[in-house]
Amino acid sequence: MFHYSFWIRMFAVTTLVFLSAHNALADDEDVGSPAFKPVASKTMALKYGHSGASVFDNSLRKWVFQKMTATITLQKAEGLVNQVNDNFALAAGQNEIAVYDYSKHKWIVRERSTPDDKSGDIKNNFVLTKDYAEVALLNGPRIRYTSSGGWAEKKGWFW
Repeated sequence: MFHYSFWIRMFAVTTLVFLSAHNALADDEDVGSPAFKPVASKTMALKYGHSGASVFDNSLRKWVFQKMTATITLQKAEGLVNQVNDNFALAAGQNEIAVYDYSKHKWIVRERSTPDDKSGDIKNNFVLTKDYAEVALLNGPRIRYTSSGGWAEKKGWFW
């Protein structure tokens, strides 16, 4: 009797530990399917998929998830709508554009913005540098995010 009781308890404990760990990962790390291959820098890693984007912030030592209503999972957009460097992570969805600002350790989202992922110049429509993230909007202006200024629309030919 002791033998069966012991194994039943071990199974129950193991199952609870596994489910707790799985749920903790699924809440912040699971970006749904289809998903692009994760990309990383020295400070963070970015996962991008059907449900949104998640960044593993190396200084926080945890995943930070950003839910998106609709993401862009076209093969030609991989590596463009999901980019990362040491300062920013860019995740562009069909209806919003999110930037993870490493200096603030949070996502900054511009809602009701449709990026131009349709034109032949898609490579220039998503730009990520150490100082800013810039995205061309569909039938609209370019927008830029900086840590100091937040989101701004491009006025004229120059900033």
